[in-house]
Amino acid sequence: MRANESLIQLRPDVLREALESSPIEKFQNEVLRPILKFQHELLLEEWKLNPLFIQIKETSNPVQKRKLLGLILSKNSGLLQRLIGTVVGLLTIDEFNFYLSEKVLIDKRIKELLLTRLLSYE
Repeated sequence: MRANESLIQLRPDVLREALESSPIEKFQNEVLRPILKFQHELLLEEWKLNPLFIQIKETSNPVQKRKLLGLILSKNSGLLQRLIGTVVGLLTIDEFNFYLSEKVLIDKRIKELLLTRLLSYE
């Protein structure tokens, strides 16, 4: 049995946008962003140790870095799925059911949040 309350208590506070226009946007701000913040150190280790990211780190142009990272994540679906799994694994049952109902849209949002977070490590 999952301890849903314990999972929620693990999440750090994150500044939230005042205007949330959709349930998916609310889910992103109230669930995904805090989980990504909680997983910060794990994601940082992936960024530091994964050889796929070397070319990105050597590029100085921020637009090019984002493009390269997006390309790597698109071509290496195993890596992207593992990174998405670091987020999805910390969802409560209700959150997971919502995730499944909107999987395609939420996966896109997770990918964008990951891109931003990984590129902020430089």
